[in-house]
Amino acid sequence: MSTESNNGRRLRSISDAIRTRVRLKPVVVAVFAVTGLLSLAGFASQSIIDDRQRSPNDMTDAAIDRFWAVFHGNDYSAISSVQRQLDAAVQANPDNPTLHALLGATHFWHLGEASRDSIPDDPVLAQDMSDAEDAFDKALKLDYYTPHPIGYINDDHLPGYLGITTVHLGQQNHDSALIGKGNQILDFAVYQFPEFNNFNRWAAHLTDAKESAGYKEGLDSLWQAIDNCVGGTIRRDNPDVGPYLNLATSVGRKKACWWESNIAPYAFEGIMLNLGNGLVKAGQVPQAKIVFANARYAKNYATWPYRQYLEQLASSNLYARSAMYRDDPLTDPPLTVPNRSCSYCHATVPEHDGSQSNARR
Repeated sequence: MSTESNNGRRLRSISDAIRTRVRLKPVVVAVFAVTGLLSLAGFASQSIIDDRQRSPNDMTDAAIDRFWAVFHGNDYSAISSVQRQLDAAVQANPDNPTLHALLGATHFWHLGEASRDSIPDDPVLAQDMSDAEDAFDKALKLDYYTPHPIGYINDDHLPGYLGITTVHLGQQNHDSALIGKGNQILDFAVYQFPEFNNFNRWAAHLTDAKESAGYKEGLDSLWQAIDNCVGGTIRRDNPDVGPYLNLATSVGRKKACWWESNIAPYAFEGIMLNLGNGLVKAGQVPQAKIVFANARYAKNYATWPYRQYLEQLASSNLYARSAMYRDDPLTDPPLTVPNRSCSYCHATVPEHDGSQSNARR
């Protein structure tokens, strides 16, 4: 597997561009960074003092609730505010793995949808992947390797989050050893929670060269995710999930597969979008058309904020799109909603910060 993946080049290009602009305009960037942080905080310094006088559990619950309100509310502009609240809660309750995990998610979201940042030169973006990896690492160690009450259930999402951020960080830094470490974490993650973490193993390598082992293994992981969801092997030549709709559930681990998850309400549509685009990249257009059509099976498809993108894609010339994949990150069509990494599965409402048009480019 080539360590110089397109995803790595894309991440490095973002970081290098930010670092270059910061060196050229350090004072201006610093002023805008601080101003943006204060204006997005949503509370004054006095309210932070008030929060610190609350019990750790109160602060923890408030920070967690705020994260989900902003994440599901598609409010990218509030990320800095959420991070401040989570940081304060971590100071009061440093051994809570959920706080660290959600803090990691804010960094991943911030970088993954950087085109929405109101500060194009935001220096925080250059550090986001490292911060995400560090936060997920802390969350996993606390969740897996510290004492818990009898009956505590580990969060098996966490190895997948750590694995994908470790791979991306390795790609960003030309570090093959770190990529290998991330892949090992992802292998463990898939063993622990195949319905969910097979998607993370795919997402870690979706922009690898289409003929590379990494890309082929990633695409196979996405197939494996669906196989685990349906409890069998879905036909690769005719991947219609219609016969399996009776398996849809809102409880247990398999809720990650469908449209009734309280964490990712549009996970089903997101999986079909990724698999369809992955098959287009691999040259399997007839199968991709079936997969794109699968998305309409979701009971909440009509309310999906990003359905217009999938419909435009499905009605386009997919053979011409397939021919565009030449393993150049500057010309390869994106395999997700353009410029979006989290919102198209998690957001329950359309974007309201003026950035929706970027998601259709």
